[in-house]
Amino acid sequence: MTGLLLGIDIGTSNIKAVVTTAQAQPLAEAHTSYATQFPQPGRAEQNPADWWAGTVQVVRQALAAGPVRPQDIAAIGVSGQGCAVTLLDAAGQVIRPAIIWMDARSEPECERLRRCCAAAILARNGKAPAPYNADPVLMWLQTHEPQALARAQVSLTTTGYLNYRLTGEAVLNVSDASILFAFDLAQEDWSDELIAAFGLPRHLYPPVAPCQQVIGTLQPAAAAELGLPAGIPVVAGGEDTSSAGLAIGVVYPGQALLSLGTAGTLYVVQAAPHVSPRLLAFAHVLAGRALLGGSLVAVGGALAWCRQILGETLSYEALSALAATAEPGAGGLLFLPYLSGELQPINDGHARGVFVGLSMSTTRAQMVRAVMEGTAFAIAHNARLAAAVGTPITEMRAVGGPTRSPLWCQMIADASGYPVSALAENVGAPLGNALLAGAGIGLIEDVAALAGARSGTAVLYEPRAAYRERYERLFDIYTGLYPQLAASFAALSQVP
Repeated sequence: MTGLLLGIDIGTSNIKAVVTTAQAQPLAEAHTSYATQFPQPGRAEQNPADWWAGTVQVVRQALAAGPVRPQDIAAIGVSGQGCAVTLLDAAGQVIRPAIIWMDARSEPECERLRRCCAAAILARNGKAPAPYNADPVLMWLQTHEPQALARAQVSLTTTGYLNYRLTGEAVLNVSDASILFAFDLAQEDWSDELIAAFGLPRHLYPPVAPCQQVIGTLQPAAAAELGLPAGIPVVAGGEDTSSAGLAIGVVYPGQALLSLGTAGTLYVVQAAPHVSPRLLAFAHVLAGRALLGGSLVAVGGALAWCRQILGETLSYEALSALAATAEPGAGGLLFLPYLSGELQPINDGHARGVFVGLSMSTTRAQMVRAVMEGTAFAIAHNARLAAAVGTPITEMRAVGGPTRSPLWCQMIADASGYPVSALAENVGAPLGNALLAGAGIGLIEDVAALAGARSGTAVLYEPRAAYRERYERLFDIYTGLYPQLAASFAALSQVP
């Protein structure tokens, strides 16, 4: 069986690989996990050697798991968590552990960026300064670890590092690079002006390539470790969110990727980048398309917290059934799901979870429903803001554990006012990367059409007219709560 495609994704805690046909039919899969180090409060680092060791493991497992021969692999595509600062010296050796997106040490540098460059970053890059990103981390290193930065020949992301190990080429793909503040979305390349404003060396920012472009071939040393023949073409690949969007057919303007697990993401495809100071804009893996939206800290995590508070005696299915016994609106009870701060659209690490409307008559069922509805309102908050500045949303394509609850999917449709298509689970980002690899070597002619056709059977949840007015009134109250509480959240964070 020839012409097979290998897709790899390095997530925040898991590494996955899939081997597919050129028709996007998975033949073999494998996954493993790896550790994050937290050397101090607010800091999060990973060892790039763990990324490579995990990649070797999952590729070898995938090759052994199905009807796949190493010589049948025709191309490789990779994606990974965005923004992990990975410094390489002139010999290509890692200088220090990678600083990942969970790290908050660069907040002072972000404050400097807010004072000097916020408008320029928003206009060119579509984001507001925040410490998850690579540029302020590089600024932090320049101040606190100047010797490490002086040794650095280049700074790569997770995807960039893995591609370097595969090919020996230090390149970032457009989607991955566009997360960084120094990227100009309109020009699809680095802004020398912004890099100079950040006070960073230009050589830290590597060349950028389209996601489907072949950037090199698998080198002999890497091939030997992976159990593959040398010379296999490697494409630039993607950023994990955009690769996951491709995998489930979120490819046309107006479609939205809704990925739900412990946390959640919602991103809408646009024909051209439109920006909002409260959301994130970056390039899709498909040329000429952008994504606008945000990430949520707690979706499934909020229900897990609720289950723990209630004593952990109920399964998640039982919790959903209990919530279904309460009326939509949970008897006037609202919940802000900011259990560990929140990303978009409020961008506040001090925010915390809040119940509003508790009374002596509040029931457990209403509390569980309020938690689920609170996450639905958080999704709707991002969706409404994205639609207001860009392309109207036509459909949310949803994947992940929470979508197994029909009640939750219906809540999201009712709260947002948009139809929700709950898709059959698929491989996710690794599949998107395999498709990019196939397109890069000419095995796949129309990758967007193929992804849409292979994205899985959907259960469609339409907003229910009978509940629209109630949910609209509750949504208005919900969105008004954070501005009233922001100062209190900040004050509470200062109490020992």
